[in-house]
Amino acid sequence: MRVALAIFRKDLALEFRGGEVVVTLAVFSFLILTLFSFTAVPGSRAPREMAPGIFWIACLFAGILGLGRNFDRERENSCFTALLLAPCDRVQVYLGKCFSTLAFMVLFQAALWPLFGVLYGYSPVRGAVTAWMGILLGDIGFVALGVILSAVTIHVRGREIILPLLLLPLCLPVLVGGVRIISLAVEGAPFGGAALWMGRLAAFDVIFLVLGSLLFPLVVEE
Repeated sequence: MRVALAIFRKDLALEFRGGEVVVTLAVFSFLILTLFSFTAVPGSRAPREMAPGIFWIACLFAGILGLGRNFDRERENSCFTALLLAPCDRVQVYLGKCFSTLAFMVLFQAALWPLFGVLYGYSPVRGAVTAWMGILLGDIGFVALGVILSAVTIHVRGREIILPLLLLPLCLPVLVGGVRIISLAVEGAPFGGAALWMGRLAAFDVIFLVLGSLLFPLVVEE
């Protein structure tokens, strides 16, 4: 775990120095939320009803951009190869990249949440605990799956196209569960209604964290 935390701190230090990933994700997500909020007829409930789905679509596409940029930095000057040559368990490299990507996603989602409430007429406080539990569970599953697929495609030509094609269909449970939890939370439904979806997201997280830890050393093997 010491190596995983060192990689996490290294990625955060690079990000705080340049701010490329979080700023890119925040701007991209801001544009999606804003554009969709202005496409409906004034007074229509359609944007409000679709808002949880729009929020998660913005997060998933922005997360893919973040994964790509996070691994592109490692690919420059063969830094990823040097990282794999370090005398440590490669599972810790996988966990370190998961931690840093998760931190980037949570940072830009925290910046996005108040805007989501303002644009779509929801209180950013009402149901926030339930909604954020769902967001965090969804993020963990997305990151666990995204990091392993990013490692698979890191040296593939056209990875900018291949990564979303592989990742988005497999992330469908995250999208469905995340949307349902936010919908229930912002509408003030009892916590028990969201517990079922949280349990499904937690199972998804455990499955792909275990699979990712087992497969990562194999997919980065030269």
